[in-house]
Amino acid sequence: MRLRRLALLGALWLVPVVALAQGFNSFSGRNHPELDWQVAETPRFKIMYPRHLAGIEAQAAAIAEATYDTLSANLGVTFDYKIRIYLTDEDEIVNGFAVPFSRSFTNIWIHQNEVASGWAGHEKWLRKVLAHELAHIFHFRAVSSSLGMLANTFADPLPRAFTEGLAQYQTEYWDAYRGDRWLRTAVLDDRLSYNDGRSIWNGRLLYAVGNSQVRFLAEQYGDSTLTKLLAHRKPVLLGLAEVHDFYAAFEATVGKSYRQFYDDWRRHVNVYYNTLAGQLENADSLDATRVPVAGQYLYDVQYSPDTSKVAVLALTSLARPVRRLFVVDVATQTVEIAAEGGIKGPVAWHPDGTHLAFARAGRGRHGSILNDLWVVRADGRKERQLTHSRRALAPTFSPDGQRLAFIGTEGGTANLFTLDLATGEETQHTQFTGDIQIADVQWHPRSDSLLFSRFNGDGRRPLMLLDLRRSALRLLTDGTEDDRQVVWRPDGTQFAYTSLRDDVPNVFVYDFATDTHRRVTNLATGATGHDWLPPDSAHAAGQLVVIVAENKSRDRALRFDAGRTAPDVTPTVPRPYAAWTTHQPPHFLDSLIPPNPDLIERRYAYSSWKNLTHVLSFGLPYYSSPDDWGATGVTIWMEPLGKHLFGLSAAVSGGDFAGKSYFVGSYVNNQWHPTIYFNGYYNLGTPRLYSDDLLVENLAGGDVTFDWPLDWAPRPYTGTRFGLRLRYVEVSPIDEADFFEPGRFVPIPEPGQLADLRLSLIRKKQRPYRYNAIHPLDGVGVRLMATGAAKVLGADRAYLRGDLSAYAVVPFFGLNSLYFYGRAQAQTGGALTQDFVGLDRADVVQLALPGFVPLALGDTERVRGYRTYALGNRLLFGTIEYRALLLRSLQTNLLGLVRLGATSLALFADGGLVWTDAGFDDATRRLGLGAELKNLMTVMGAFEVGHSLGIAQPAEHIGTDNHYEVYYRIRAAVAF
Repeated sequence: MRLRRLALLGALWLVPVVALAQGFNSFSGRNHPELDWQVAETPRFKIMYPRHLAGIEAQAAAIAEATYDTLSANLGVTFDYKIRIYLTDEDEIVNGFAVPFSRSFTNIWIHQNEVASGWAGHEKWLRKVLAHELAHIFHFRAVSSSLGMLANTFADPLPRAFTEGLAQYQTEYWDAYRGDRWLRTAVLDDRLSYNDGRSIWNGRLLYAVGNSQVRFLAEQYGDSTLTKLLAHRKPVLLGLAEVHDFYAAFEATVGKSYRQFYDDWRRHVNVYYNTLAGQLENADSLDATRVPVAGQYLYDVQYSPDTSKVAVLALTSLARPVRRLFVVDVATQTVEIAAEGGIKGPVAWHPDGTHLAFARAGRGRHGSILNDLWVVRADGRKERQLTHSRRALAPTFSPDGQRLAFIGTEGGTANLFTLDLATGEETQHTQFTGDIQIADVQWHPRSDSLLFSRFNGDGRRPLMLLDLRRSALRLLTDGTEDDRQVVWRPDGTQFAYTSLRDDVPNVFVYDFATDTHRRVTNLATGATGHDWLPPDSAHAAGQLVVIVAENKSRDRALRFDAGRTAPDVTPTVPRPYAAWTTHQPPHFLDSLIPPNPDLIERRYAYSSWKNLTHVLSFGLPYYSSPDDWGATGVTIWMEPLGKHLFGLSAAVSGGDFAGKSYFVGSYVNNQWHPTIYFNGYYNLGTPRLYSDDLLVENLAGGDVTFDWPLDWAPRPYTGTRFGLRLRYVEVSPIDEADFFEPGRFVPIPEPGQLADLRLSLIRKKQRPYRYNAIHPLDGVGVRLMATGAAKVLGADRAYLRGDLSAYAVVPFFGLNSLYFYGRAQAQTGGALTQDFVGLDRADVVQLALPGFVPLALGDTERVRGYRTYALGNRLLFGTIEYRALLLRSLQTNLLGLVRLGATSLALFADGGLVWTDAGFDDATRRLGLGAELKNLMTVMGAFEVGHSLGIAQPAEHIGTDNHYEVYYRIRAAVAF
């Protein structure tokens, strides 16, 4: 294939690379043009922040400069440029990331109240996340090469687990969530792999494994080994360059292969955790009863006030990662789905047992991802949003059910509020200031008091009681232990709480009368307390409800006597096996680093253009023939907020500059609410399936596309987008005469010049499912498009085309479903012949790769069982499929490059009707029936492609040996 025919592949290759290079908007899907970005420079950093966050730069400056000194001393790395730090609170996303370009930077979401419950330890969020991301940047610098990102072509970089472990070791303490809890469970379950697809917590386990391995390596071989490992290089390209190869560096510096080290580490942690477990309780020692629950992983379990029902916040399954609020009837074991989406625990029952309140992440002001309060009937009807853009969590009802208390956050400070459910009036009850977060809150069952756990600015985590009538605060613990998740005894005389003092969660009880604390559980893998049931004849103190990890792959909920006392044993492990958990690098950051505004040297407004960053460039000579030789290359640039992205792919032919050179350039602008794409191209060879061959059209021209996400009627797993494309292009089919087939009508491709406008509106709902690429369990979508071309600016075509399509996937029974798809098109005027309205003789290729722009080589429909064209200017098309999932994997691996996974069977009927303005008299009518095996193919371990093998016949020939076809196609499971 000639080089210019590969131009599209080069352009498509740019798409995922550029997409990965975006800023905050690549996570949130919104551009936030309302933010006014500022810069504060310190001796070694540039701190970027929106104007409304003024003051955060003094905190970030102190942490960043202290981190620089520490990491530079530990790793022997310095920088000849100022490192860029981007801070925002536009979304409630507890995350940050560092980008490994030639001039690295880090983007961090700050002011996250959920760190109080989702993270352990005493370091505040900005101290923890900023130091961690800067450790990544120091690691990137330590292993950098003159080849830039192309170095990974010649060497193996640090595995992600080791990368994360290195950052944690350099800047954090070993604790429950970073990640003793996850590593311990995996070791005792004998399932240490974080790539086995068996656990929703494998991401946490990846961090824990890497953290543990780096600590063990440093403790066994010395911290200088880490520095030498990162500094090691091997020559490549005949000695013209040097690159860092992790596995070669590991063996050279440690004296053994990474595989041998891994075996040593695995034996070591097995001894450590099994020694611990032998001295502690297991879940069976609780003498507990299982709570009826739904779902694989449990986040909260709450009995209704009369204990007849159980509300369960759970992940449906690992394959179906939908977070749902289930309501289980205890007597009948029937299950209702009350709500779903990004629901955050805890949930709360109304005192009359008819409604549930919860917090859920959704689209707030400016499209930000924010938490708000919702209430829903226990049967899932009449869901109602109570707050809007409030950053609210942890609702809890008053004893009379007339008010709802919750945690509200503003500017990084959490406070307690109540909401009058009748009037909607909100009242603030605490006046905390500064870096304060609140993990959870529970209303006293018989009085106007709120029990909650607070994460103080100094890192302490006390439990506190607020008397609403007197606005009086009472300190119940001093905060030295990591205590949280409070649960009242029904009579209000005691409360249970979960503590992470054991590096796993365990349950304790506090008694107000005696001012004493009692250990209730001492489980090796931990237990979290969620509810306290009223006394009954067998349990005078009532029963505690806890969630425990049954194993790495499943949680279970248990209830047991709340009066039990667990032995308060502190297990011991011989120091040689435990030393890695406390080993620290030679230089370590303080947990608390006070703000220092004196570090700020300059302040000014941010310029996105001045922060354009080089991502990747390379060029190569090529020789195709005596009249086609030259050079080809790619370059990519971006700006860390994603405001500007540039990509250029080009080939310059020395033999035929005008005919065989090509270029495609793209500029993406994210400065306004819509994303705007500018594309220019010359001799861009775009391939599409046409007839029985591949039609390649050279395009010369350009287009501008507006992609605008809309927050209309927001619902979980639902999105709405408006699109607009303006295009002027000259189309030149290559070898169009090859498509002439004597005796068979084929629309011969023709050249032309087009000036057209396309409008589109798409709304889709698609819940996540492991096999969505070939077998979605449910979903709906509607797409409306209108395209018009005019004879302006030299264009020679004028037409108007309307296009409406919709699909629905309806659960049938079990893992079976019914798929319905319909499309209607109508056109007036004359488009290019190859862009016809009608039915095709071949299937288009349709790919929907995760993280990529969906790719479709063509945009026509075909009635399976027919291999001829049907042309007109009106089209009605429909498909009905019965789909059944047969196998979750074929367990077939081809040369280590292609893996054949899940397989489904579809029985289908396709119908098409094509006619012209003349009416239905000469309309073409088609009905095809058949069966299709769909398979999920994974290519190179990264790309999932749905492909299928089918057999079909025209309906009038069913049952005969005539006119059947066996076909193969690559197509997504839904139409768009």
